[in-house]
Amino acid sequence: MDTTHLNEFSIHTIGYLHSPFKDKFAVPRQPGLIEGDLGEIELLPPWNRIEALQGLDGFSHIWVMFIFHQAIKPVEQWRPTVRPPREGAKRQGVFATRSPYRPNPIGMSVMKYHGWEKRGKKLFIKVSGIDIIDQTPVIDIKPYLPYADTIEGATGGFAQSAPQSCDHIQVTISPNSQQALNKAKQQYPQFEALLRSTLTHNPRPVHFGNIEKRSHFSVQLYQYQIEWLLEDDNIQVIQIKPI
Repeated sequence: MDTTHLNEFSIHTIGYLHSPFKDKFAVPRQPGLIEGDLGEIELLPPWNRIEALQGLDGFSHIWVMFIFHQAIKPVEQWRPTVRPPREGAKRQGVFATRSPYRPNPIGMSVMKYHGWEKRGKKLFIKVSGIDIIDQTPVIDIKPYLPYADTIEGATGGFAQSAPQSCDHIQVTISPNSQQALNKAKQQYPQFEALLRSTLTHNPRPVHFGNIEKRSHFSVQLYQYQIEWLLEDDNIQVIQIKPI
């Protein structure tokens, strides 16, 4: 049987995810790890039809299929092994990881579904539990089925448990930053929970190694730039400014 005609397919972008995470180092390692991470999927024409969402309100979670648009490389640059974003992790076969650097840069994520909203001619699906960068192209949405998608006794290889948060780290906010935070919360009431949860999950490149290393970091959440100092068991937020 000749399968040459099956070697390539065209996939349509059906929408874009509007996420609080504007750069990759803030994105959680997996979905559902961060508090306060509210976002929405904006559906594009011709897929922005309310009829396409009929029956979805009966589900609490959805599978979101998307493109790792910042990890697209020519096929000749494909590599069979990658280093997972876990401290101390060894290189693994790409098919044993969820790395964005794949033969086809397709990702999948379970998100909590919070309903849909029509604003003018635009249709949005409201979600949380996000582990995807802002403006990620979405290629499909499917309902999460507990009876089929929850597998009792499943094993997780080198990623058997969730990445550890740094709950022993104390997050303090400078007085000037607190004023800016209060203003941000007027638009995003969950912003402080998002900020603290993101920082305690160590949003830094893995190559920085041990959490106790003293360093100055910066990350963007929604349209705010966050700067903080990390020293011993303390994260001090020193600046929150709108962009």
